[in-house]
Amino acid sequence: MKIEAHLIYMALKGYAKTCKVSLINEGLNDYNKPVIFAFWHEVILFTPIAYDKTRQIKILQSTHKDGVLASMVINKFGLKTVWGSSNREPLKAFRSMLNEIKKGYSIGITPDGPKGPPRKLKKGILELAYLTKAPIVPVVGRFSSYFRINSWDRMIIPKPFSTVKYILKKPIFILKKEEFKDKAAQIEGILNESG
Repeated sequence: MKIEAHLIYMALKGYAKTCKVSLINEGLNDYNKPVIFAFWHEVILFTPIAYDKTRQIKILQSTHKDGVLASMVINKFGLKTVWGSSNREPLKAFRSMLNEIKKGYSIGITPDGPKGPPRKLKKGILELAYLTKAPIVPVVGRFSSYFRINSWDRMIIPKPFSTVKYILKKPIFILKKEEFKDKAAQIEGILNESG
């Protein structure tokens, strides 16, 4: 699996060089405490290349074989892993993320992953933000030209020589459980700007 991970890493790194990839900080500004980055599963391809390198970030990954391989790839880009899944051992994953935020790590989550439904925010990310007081930072992926693959998330593959922008939006704090429904709708609305 190490060889496979290295080949994927090299291919992704090489392919990204054919595109203009950037990270745009629209709303995070000088907030230097841990945050929870949220992005739809469909835009993940180039996220290991364009992320906030001023922060220590751990990405939630499934312990499934595909998740382990993905973890090995993103580790090569400098991102770390927190293990767990909303489908497999969700409580263990939740506790792990709580602990990592307490240690000062920011967390990256695809709140519609790992199996969908696409573009539907799962409740766990709201609970995590509420309990840790760490804000959710929506990350919008914008692509000048792309195609989609036939997967559950209809993953976006940027076309060569296209422009790829990952945009950090304003932090959203969850202060009360009564806010969950409205904040979920707000976050979904922002993330749906992706494409």
